[in-house]
Amino acid sequence: MFAEEIERSASERRTNVIEGAAVSASLLCLVHCLALPLLLLLLPGVIGLFARSEVFHYVALALVVPSAVAAFWLGYRRHRALRPALLGLAGVGCLVVALLPERAEGAETWFTVAGSLLLVAGHTMNWRLRMAGD
Repeated sequence: MFAEEIERSASERRTNVIEGAAVSASLLCLVHCLALPLLLLLLPGVIGLFARSEVFHYVALALVVPSAVAAFWLGYRRHRALRPALLGLAGVGCLVVALLPERAEGAETWFTVAGSLLLVAGHTMNWRLRMAGD
């Protein structure tokens, strides 16, 4: 019995770290998108160019997707609720659409903000459902 509690506690800590990383990545996307105009005014040169480049967006997506998949999978295994993962999937979909070259001019920001908000909502719901199960 005691060994099961220790194992569950360690598993819960790992899940919290993954969920925290996933929420943080989603929030960073949102902050990046909303703060970019201000940052471009304040930070000259290379930093501004990197933040505006497509490379930054691909790197951010490469960080967001694996952490989101891991967090939602671990959450689903714990609480069996599909809604958080569906919100997260919609958020990732919006982030992918934002990177498509065929999108309308100016739509990138809207898709990125919507995707980030959906991811944050999904992660928050996922976290609350996991905590309610304890």
